[in-house]
This record gives sequence, C-alpha cells and structure tokens, in this order.
Amino acid sequence: MQPELIMHTPQHLVVRLGEDFNWWLAPSPDDNAPRDPHGVVDPRQLRDLVERLAEYRAHGLDPSAFENAFRFYSVDAELGDNTLRLEHNDDGDELFAVPVIDEDNDGAYPEFLDALGAARVRRLNAEHEYARPCTFDEMRDELDALDHDRYFNDDTIHAFEQISEILNWSPAEWDQP
Repeated sequence: MQPELIMHTPQHLVVRLGEDFNWWLAPSPDDNAPRDPHGVVDPRQLRDLVERLAEYRAHGLDPSAFENAFRFYSVDAELGDNTLRLEHNDDGDELFAVPVIDEDNDGAYPEFLDALGAARVRRLNAEHEYARPCTFDEMRDELDALDHDRYFNDDTIHAFEQISEILNWSPAEWDQP
C-alpha cells in the first residue's frame, strides 16, 4: 500500500483543499512539511472513521492503534484560496488527522493499516461462510494491485480512501452468483 508520509510532528501544518474535495499537506516555506502531496483526514472523515472502526473492536482492533497512527490538528487560521494552517492539538471536536510514518515507510500508520486489515478479515470470516476462509494476504494482494495501478497513473491515495478500501474490501467470491 502507498502510505502517507509525515516524519515529524510540527506544531503547524499548512493544508489545501484539493480538486477531489480532500485536504492535502501543502508545502510551506516556514516549516519542514514534505514536498509531495499527502492526504489529511478532515473532521467529517475522522468522525466517520471513528464510528466505523468501533465495529472492529470485537474482531481484535485495538482503539489505541488508530490513535497512535495519527497526529491531530485543529484549524489555527484560514489562509485563503482553500488553504488552512493547522495547529497540533490532541483535543477538540473539529480535528484533522495526519498519518504518522517514518522515513523508512514504517511506523504507527502502516501498523494500524495491517491491524485493521487483519480485523477486517476476521470479521468477514466470522460473519460469512466461505468455501474457504479469506486471508489477509488475499486482501493485501488485491489492494496492492490497486496501488500498483495508481502508481502508474501518478495518483496518490488519500488516507481516508486507503482506510475505506480496507473497510469495504470483500473476497472476490462475493462477486459470483
């Protein structure tokens, strides 16, 4: 999977609203934000994820995995032209979430995605009777193929979409009558 990258936790970040109506990190001359676009989960998306992820606790998803996978920010200032400056803040109702990944593409966010994927597979196998149980590797292979297509199309997946793909994944046999 193609994870979002944030190597440190700056006090302020600048984000811009993209044409896809998602928020993305924007390069700012006064901080060390990454130069490539990286998705930022907005408050509406964050509420949706928190609600959807609650169902996965019964299937082994530790709520702290999600909390550790992101750094949270609130709006500090509107900069105009669909751009906001965010301030690091762990409390509040209208928080933005930035995935946490180190320079080696490891860290809490990829670990969270793996934990979520495993919980998704456990949930599907518990709720459905398949000819053979679906596996984490099967899910990962299918989602990696989607990422491979994005790579060649020069598309970047937003964190919300990446998590939603895991939450919506189902084995191929569901497509068969």
